[in-house]
Amino acid sequence: MKASRILAAAAAAFALRAGSTTVWPDYLGIAVPRNIAPLNFKYDDFPEGAEFSTTAESSDGSVSVTVRGADVSWPADEWRRLLEKSAGGTFTITLSGKTNGVMLAGFPLVATNTVPPDGIDPYLTYRLIPPSYTGFSEMGICQRNLESFDERPVYRNVQTDPSQCVNCHTFNRADPGQYLFHARATLPGTIVVSRKYGKKKVDLKAKGLIGAGVYPAWHPSGDYIAFSLNETRQSFFTANTEKIEVMDLQSDLVLYSLADDTITVVEDAPEIFECFPSWSPDGTALFTVRASTGITVPPDDQAARGEAVFNSATNIFYDLAVRTFDAKTRKFSPPEILFDAKSAHRSITHPRVSPDGRWLVATIASHGVFHIWHRDADLLMFDFEKKAIRPLFELNSPDTESYHTFSSTGKWMVFSSRRDDGAYTRPYFTCFDSKSGVFSKPFLLPARRPDDHLRRMYSYNVPEFATGPVAESAVDIHELVKRIPVRAKIAK
Repeated sequence: MKASRILAAAAAAFALRAGSTTVWPDYLGIAVPRNIAPLNFKYDDFPEGAEFSTTAESSDGSVSVTVRGADVSWPADEWRRLLEKSAGGTFTITLSGKTNGVMLAGFPLVATNTVPPDGIDPYLTYRLIPPSYTGFSEMGICQRNLESFDERPVYRNVQTDPSQCVNCHTFNRADPGQYLFHARATLPGTIVVSRKYGKKKVDLKAKGLIGAGVYPAWHPSGDYIAFSLNETRQSFFTANTEKIEVMDLQSDLVLYSLADDTITVVEDAPEIFECFPSWSPDGTALFTVRASTGITVPPDDQAARGEAVFNSATNIFYDLAVRTFDAKTRKFSPPEILFDAKSAHRSITHPRVSPDGRWLVATIASHGVFHIWHRDADLLMFDFEKKAIRPLFELNSPDTESYHTFSSTGKWMVFSSRRDDGAYTRPYFTCFDSKSGVFSKPFLLPARRPDDHLRRMYSYNVPEFATGPVAESAVDIHELVKRIPVRAKIAK
């Protein structure tokens, strides 16, 4: 079978998973950001010799674009005019398929897409990583202009050493002038770019801590970053529907001050695992996920502790917790459990609060905290105003949903999903109605050619919105990575 036919068969299989056998990716009946790149797609599951015609038309008929053929690539200028004319309203897509002049079953098909007045943050940053467990030869953090198909690296490990790992990038409220990421292995340290405190490389492994900072959350002020400290291990199944289990052997919570490079320990009880911090929009509360494991093996006995955690892995459940925070004194209140997931034999991770402070979206699965490896991982939402919880049925699929981020306005959300093939993680976007708490039908990151997603054998890891591009070039970042790090110290 030729490569093109293999890709067509794969796309058809993906379309079946998504519940559509007409086009892939499925861009029909969705909310479209007014500033998004062309949503190109292809027809699937069609007989040889079939002829296709696709027309997109604004509701007033003033803009109409027609593309002929099974691969639908919208002309960029006409697509832009269509969205500008349809902003705050709708446009229709009419699909037509014929064989020997006879209309195929199911055609013509007319779908209506809405165009909300609020655009999406124009940049998305993610780590591109090959499907590996114990090693890698090429990886990097990239930023994509969502208004086009332009992608450029923020930093790639081959600039320094293929064994160099980069991970856990994050922005402060989608600000491209406030971000960080970790460099591991060859040139370890955390790269921090701040509007207040400049650019620095920090060694966050202070004396007495179990390790360096791992999962971060910027305080809205830009003065602090909360980190969980995680010692993780992975185990492979010999007989299981899952491939791998990633576990914390221990995890603690700390607060790093950019002003004086000091670390305040928030939680370090050996039997408590706490990670994935996330601030409220006003910075007065810190949300985390927290497990009372009952494991009393000393932290320094790694072999015994690893065995104890492995044997308890499916019975470790993380609850949703919150602490209040006083930025002047750097003091936290004791943790309060907001959602007792353990009682339901479920486990929470990745809490993210909407910019208006009313909603919190998290990922829930059967156990543990690294839900990217759990096929049963779904998105769940908390309504703080009504004190209600609901699964996000409109977003979830039979496969993994995990890392998610609200846009700076809260009108859009991006999340990671393996719904296409169960192997590769790809970013999906959805429009959010902050009044009703309802999300629109999700859609896949647009590609210049639909087959690009099938040919690119990399996962999109940790998708984060940004309101603009990172100003530093890959060369600038490389120089930061090569710096000798500033050593953080424990606050007195």
